[in-house]
Amino acid sequence: MTAHQIAEKLTRAQRRSIMEAEDMMSNHFGYPFFTARITCNPWPEGVAQFLTLNRDRLTPLGLEVRAILLSKGSEHD
Repeated sequence: MTAHQIAEKLTRAQRRSIMEAEDMMSNHFGYPFFTARITCNPWPEGVAQFLTLNRDRLTPLGLEVRAILLSKGSEHD
């Protein structure tokens, strides 16, 4: 599934969480380190990985999905 397909299938809560992800350390190990609040729905495969009980770390795919969502603004709300 492509990042565009994933972005289209996210729940409203997942979209909001990804769009509001927090930048924890931009250059951690050479790529952005953004964390998103967990939602009651599991993330699509490859979008995020466990970080803490409250937050998950966005993967490179998750960051790509985030960029798509941000570029479309609130049209997904």
